Amino acid sequence: MATSPRIAFTAVRSLSGMGIVRQDFKEAASTTFKKGAPLVVASGYANECGADPALILGIATEDGQGGAAAGDKSQTVIMAHPTTLFLGNLSNAADNAVTAQTDIMTGYGILKHAGTGKWFVDKGETSNKRVQVWDFWLQDTEVIGDIRGRVLFTFDPDVSQGLQS
Repeated sequence: MATSPRIAFTAVRSLSGMGIVRQDFKEAASTTFKKGAPLVVASGYANECGADPALILGIATEDGQGGAAAGDKSQTVIMAHPTTLFLGNLSNAADNAVTAQTDIMTGYGILKHAGTGKWFVDKGETSNKRVQVWDFWLQDTEVIGDIRGRVLFTFDPDVSQGLQS
């Protein structure tokens, strides 16, 4: 059993055969989020989601730029569209979760790692489901059963901010 490196959320492909949907949004003031962080628009500006976010606009394509005032900087967001497949780590708050075949098509929450600021699929959160795991992303010598394994996932359409009416 090995431990996979921490990675930022990133989009890998479209399930529909169309392009991955991206959109520019003005950032809130003093943003400090990391590339790959889930974002939400509040009061017209993009900022990092909080714990168990009710809405997720998408993920940041670069670190927050820390503008002095809201709207000073822009961020390209990869939209949390249900036909976009994302890549991230599967872990838990204790950072010791292992991947298992039973993770496939299971819904989990998402959580921010306190030390790195990188978000991961939270295997320990099954009440506030925000994503659904589709498959494993096995690279090099990785196997199912590794700690902090890499998975492919989609965001739950019920929390995708761009799809709300």
